[in-house]
Amino acid sequence: MGYTALLVFAGLMTIPEGLYEAGRVDGASEWRMFWSITLPLLRPVLALVLVITVTGSFQVFDTVAVTTSGGPGDASRVIQYYIFDLAFQRLEFGYAAAVSVVLFAILAVVAFVQLRLTRANESDLA
Repeated sequence: MGYTALLVFAGLMTIPEGLYEAGRVDGASEWRMFWSITLPLLRPVLALVLVITVTGSFQVFDTVAVTTSGGPGDASRVIQYYIFDLAFQRLEFGYAAAVSVVLFAILAVVAFVQLRLTRANESDLA
């Protein structure tokens, strides 16, 4: 949460104050300035935060391994714990590597789609 807040704060610091002054001169409310100035200019930062958060949500191996070991009855087993189980308990290193590559490909596709949908490479600040 702290890293996300730091990224959003850094994005807010890049927005020139003159844009808000122009909005006030034009009679825009705070709410309107948020939707018309702040949010569009934060789009690249918010896209980065979204990708980092989604890929970070796949990093739950340690919590599952320490607390439940995937149990009871595989109810809390995640893909990372499955890869660990394949490699280091069943000694199926090749299959574990293949599952890891598939997981990487899935995460890469998800990140690419998120960046495309949020138009992260476009900035309204020009």
